Amino acid sequence: MEDLSFRLEKSALLIIDMQNAFINKDGSLSKMGLDISRTLKVIDPIKRLKKEFKRCGRPVIYLQHIHRPDKMDAGIISEVFPQIMELGHCFEGSWDADIIDELKPENDDYIVKKHRFSGFYHTELDDVLRSLDVRILVVSGVATNVCVESTVRDAFYRDYNVFVPRETTVSFAEEFEKGSFANFEFAFARVLSIDEMIKLLGK
Repeated sequence: MEDLSFRLEKSALLIIDMQNAFINKDGSLSKMGLDISRTLKVIDPIKRLKKEFKRCGRPVIYLQHIHRPDKMDAGIISEVFPQIMELGHCFEGSWDADIIDELKPENDDYIVKKHRFSGFYHTELDDVLRSLDVRILVVSGVATNVCVESTVRDAFYRDYNVFVPRETTVSFAEEFEKGSFANFEFAFARVLSIDEMIKLLGK
């Protein structure tokens, strides 16, 4: 990588876990007792960012968290979060696992399914990105301190240049979110506002 500047022709947008399980009041996280109200605020910024990527003709890739109903692919997640798995968290084919109506993928969008926090762990994401000649990732979605940060770190380890617009990612608690942004700014990503990101897309 020659520098850390944004290059539109090498870029793609990642939208992580914008699913009923994480966003909707009837989803499994809310039923577990987690306050999901903060997640709602990223819907419109992500919609805005996706619109700009589509305008530029750049790829939009959804990461969708999925589990088998028999939980055989959940590993230690089912032990750390037994209650959520009993609620059918992101079971494949379920409403809980569906991407929210406000951000439904379009026919030319990509969907990569994952079973763990990182979008790169035992998935086809790296293959998809390389086939599209993508080296720059703009990352959005939930939760900042879990699946977003896990994916950002793994992208960094694979030499992707990562940009994170602040308004497009959120955690269930503000303190967790702040910690992740501090980690991003230390090494793993370029943190900027959504207006700054869209300005870069307009170059």
